[in-house]
Formats: sequence, C-alpha cells, structure tokens
Amino acid sequence: MARNKRIHFLADLCKDYHKVIDIGTDHGLVLKTAFEKGYIQEAIASDLREQPLKSAMKNLRNYPVTYALSDGFLSIKEEVDLAIIAGMGAYLICDILEHAPTNHTHFLIQANDKIDMVRSYLMHHNFKIMDEYLVHDKFFYIIIKAQRGQMILSEEDLYLGPYLKHKVESIPYYQQKAKHIEKIMKKADPERQEELLKMLKIYENL
Repeated sequence: MARNKRIHFLADLCKDYHKVIDIGTDHGLVLKTAFEKGYIQEAIASDLREQPLKSAMKNLRNYPVTYALSDGFLSIKEEVDLAIIAGMGAYLICDILEHAPTNHTHFLIQANDKIDMVRSYLMHHNFKIMDEYLVHDKFFYIIIKAQRGQMILSEEDLYLGPYLKHKVESIPYYQQKAKHIEKIMKKADPERQEELLKMLKIYENL
C-alpha cells in the first residue's frame, strides 16, 4: 500500500476537522492516515467509479466512513467540515468545484497541473485562499486551503501563489518552473514565446 509525503501531508491538514469528505478517494489512503493519527471522527469516501470505492472500503473497513458513488459533489447531501479534492487535473477540479457547498466547508485542493488556472477559478467563483503548502516527493505538489469568500489576486499571485511566494521552501519549485519555461520557449511559436517570457520574468524576479 503506497505511503508518501503527499498523502501524509494531506492527512495532517485534516487535523481539527470533525467530518471530512474525500472526493475521488481512490484507495482511501488520505482518510485512513487521518483516522490512524486520530485527526478526524467521521468521513465520506466518494468516487465516480465503483472499483476505487471497493478498494477504499477494504482499507477503511474499521472506521466510521460512509461511501458515495458520485460525480464530485452532485450526489452528496450531508454537510462536512472539510472537502479534499486532490490528485486530479485542474480542469476536473474546477468542474467539481462548480457544485461545491456554499456553506462553512473548507477545501483542500491539490491539482496535478495548471495551478494558476485553479487560483484564477477560485478568485472568480467566490472562493478565498486561506493558505498554500508545498510538498516535494519526487515531484512538487501544491496544496491550496480555501473557503467561500472574496479575494483579488494579481498576475504574480496567480503563478506564484499569494501565500506560497512568502515561503522559503517554494524557491526550488520556482527555479524548476523557470528552467522548464526556458526549455519549452525554444520550440514555441512567437506568440507563445511572448507569453512564456512574461511567466519566466515572474518566476525569476522573485
């Protein structure tokens, strides 16, 4: 059973929340770890497919968990304190957030790509970023903690993160992003090169 820094970090961020839902739970490892550490009391494991739910049921059989075959939040009627939406692409996460609760629920969001797009979506859809975290486990993973509310982000904030840019552990991540942009600029068309150059300056100026 895979155990990694990302799963443990997400589980640690569940501390002090009573009831948690894991959207796209897969094997249920985040919830299992949070239960093992005594951080949560109840959970909902949700997935769009039956097979991952069956795997989650095996891993979580000794814990107070209910299971939901659901497309994101669409079939979820119960209130929760925290919703985890992690390990997916940015477009899918934004689709899921379209039907997110509008109450007091907090959200842990970890997209595998286009984190600037996720931040932009949050800004334009009545979400407010509470904090951001960086986990390095072979790859860099950014986790956003958010709630309902209003915020205004600058272009710099969209790429660097309004909280992440103030954290020293983010520097290697920004350096990697700058190197990646330099590499793809060589093969990009002129219009795309102009866009990439603007991004490069944002990462380098920090």
